[in-house]
Amino acid sequence: MRHTLFIVLMTALALAGCTRPQPVRYSRAVIDARMTAWYNKDRCVGFPNANSTNGATMPENAASWDYVPGVVAKGILDVWQYYQDSAWADAWYLGLAQWADSLDKDELNELVRGGILDDLNCAKVFMGLYEGAKPGGKFENPEKAAFYMEQMRRAARGLAEHKEKYSIAVSNPDAPVNGGWMHKATDNPEKSYWGQMWCDGAYMGPALLAQLLAYGACEDTGLGWNDVYTQFTASWPYLWDEQQKLPYHVLFTDVTVNRNARTICEAGHAYPCAVDSAVYHSEEYWGRAAGWYILALVDVLEAYMKGLSDEGQCTKELPQAQNFEILHEYLILLADGLVARQDPETGCWYQLLQYGPEKCATQGIDTTGSAKYTNVEAGGTQCNYLESSASCLITAALLKGSRLGLINHAAAGKRGFEGILKQFVKTTPSLSGEGWGEANIISSCQSAGLSHDRNGTAAYYLIGKDVPIQDNTEGKVLGAFLMAAVEYERLAD
Repeated sequence: MRHTLFIVLMTALALAGCTRPQPVRYSRAVIDARMTAWYNKDRCVGFPNANSTNGATMPENAASWDYVPGVVAKGILDVWQYYQDSAWADAWYLGLAQWADSLDKDELNELVRGGILDDLNCAKVFMGLYEGAKPGGKFENPEKAAFYMEQMRRAARGLAEHKEKYSIAVSNPDAPVNGGWMHKATDNPEKSYWGQMWCDGAYMGPALLAQLLAYGACEDTGLGWNDVYTQFTASWPYLWDEQQKLPYHVLFTDVTVNRNARTICEAGHAYPCAVDSAVYHSEEYWGRAAGWYILALVDVLEAYMKGLSDEGQCTKELPQAQNFEILHEYLILLADGLVARQDPETGCWYQLLQYGPEKCATQGIDTTGSAKYTNVEAGGTQCNYLESSASCLITAALLKGSRLGLINHAAAGKRGFEGILKQFVKTTPSLSGEGWGEANIISSCQSAGLSHDRNGTAAYYLIGKDVPIQDNTEGKVLGAFLMAAVEYERLAD
């Protein structure tokens, strides 16, 4: 029989006779239950869990280099950094260090290159590992610290290559989009995602750069704080809908050059922006995309705060204060818009932010492209649903942004996390009576994007070919849950 998180943990505390229970470490319970077994889309993978008593517990399939393992690793390391004084957290750090040390060193040069911001984002794992190995770190090791720093420098060089080869340039030289980094691109503009900027890319690219700058890992790359700022001023005018107070998922240019953009435009699902008619935005407001964008702003502003106060390890220029204020205003607007869309009953957020459960799509009636990977069969209907990864990302951003003093939405974040526990976290008791035998985070959208056969309509986000609902702890929601959990636990402490 499956139980919700609250029932299992609160019952255990009551049986223990606790009159004043200690704050529940939801992050610890989920990591212990799922570190070695979670899903990257439909494949079960994991990281080693280096239990100091019994030796490392190894995953059946080791995670490979990809943004999904990167998000999970960052979530685990965020939790470890908060609890690193507790011996029970050691196994997580050591397991991730074991995974990173096993990566093919020759392949890292190819993995951390320009072209796909998603892949570059995985380099965030080296930041948390560096914190443990640096001088004075809990696992101080000069050789490993130097290795992790070199991987951060490689990622910075990859971002510099990306800037050089895959920055947007449209015919109007005054268009704000000029200089924006394409989310995914190759040297063939016809076949790639040429000219597209996604909300997702704000988290994968400029947020990564801001953190690398704070670590002093960008020497000799030509990159600086202004490059971080440019990525948001390039995308915000085209993604932000002032009426709905929500961000569109994607902007794109080159509709006559790129097949993906051309197909969407010809189908009538691309919308000219008022700023520049050469730039278009997609049709809907996808929950997880908004989650990536708001968490990116929070992470960037945190790095800016370190740089402005000179508390970081910046070795060159400091960020400009006026740029901080503009990005801060973006964050305030987006946070207010998302809090206004929080479901009043559950505290969570929907897959499509502007609709409730009344918005539905039926396979065979709505044109979405192939249904090969969807969980809706021909003739089946899927209605808008409360989605876990968006809820976790938005909650993490609201809680962290409030803790940093950037926004004032701690109450909404707290309500969001408690809703996440009730709606999405399902557990079974352990046979040993300690911890959980299984922990699943359910109701996560597997994937979504904009291409020639993914048109960005409401029907696409509900029954498109790559958007099945995952009920098996998919990595994007696992990492996001951990980031939200550790912020919630800070409140409890």
